[in-house]
Amino acid sequence: MHDPFDHVRDHSEWHFLANDLTGEWTIQLPVLFEIPGFSLFGYDFGPHRFQLTKFMVLEVIAALVIAAIYIPLARRARTGEPPKGYLWNTFEAVLTFLRDEVAKPNIGEEEADKYVPFLWTLFLFILACNLLGMLPFLGSPTQDFSVTLTLAFIAFCAIHGYAIAAHGLGHYLQSYIPHIDVPWILAIFLIPMIVVIEVAGHFIKAFVLAVRLFANMFAGHTVLAFILFFILMARQASPLLLGAITLGSVLGVTALSLLELFVAFLQAFIFTFLTSLFLGSTLHPEH
Repeated sequence: MHDPFDHVRDHSEWHFLANDLTGEWTIQLPVLFEIPGFSLFGYDFGPHRFQLTKFMVLEVIAALVIAAIYIPLARRARTGEPPKGYLWNTFEAVLTFLRDEVAKPNIGEEEADKYVPFLWTLFLFILACNLLGMLPFLGSPTQDFSVTLTLAFIAFCAIHGYAIAAHGLGHYLQSYIPHIDVPWILAIFLIPMIVVIEVAGHFIKAFVLAVRLFANMFAGHTVLAFILFFILMARQASPLLLGAITLGSVLGVTALSLLELFVAFLQAFIFTFLTSLFLGSTLHPEH
């Protein structure tokens, strides 16, 4: 029987519809490469396989979809031609909104354009990954904590890497040392404590970015899968009861899918907004 929660999990097999004759239609994803086992200092290390998974494939699909939409759009915009058609205007309006309402208020009018391409890429990739989960037999890579943790790590590196590039390593590190008007005896204890709290706060912020995105996407799709599971649980019931449960489940999933569509956009926006906010605070530590 097809697992209804297959949609929210990442693994090396891609399950599609189940049929009564041959069972599940499954694609076995290949192993990228394998490191053979070896011994070192008396310890045996077994072979390590680097397996291609469903979410890896979906991430590549998300990147290709973004490239297929925005590369031709960028080429047309480079010519100075005004936007034509509702699709071109819609895709360009998304980028304009992120630049004017997210990047510039958080980073600054003059500096924002330097970092807008990164924020655009971050938003579009997260949004594409979120929306793939709305399609049958696919899934949202952002339902996996390792994916959101990697995205948060990229954001963390960009936030502090851009700050170091803008101010230099010495000035960047100096920004963590507070200037407080207290006796030197107290300063010996307070300043290191504040520095540790500041540094830990940056790691916590990045971790919260990962948890927020993962929790919202995973919870929503898990609820959808659980509602559909009611149909499988009632498959042995009377036709009348099965029909009522099926109708109720389908209507419930349809309504919640509209909410999930909103959540997909919202979580991509929140991740990008917070990244720009943290970026602005490192670029302008005096504020």
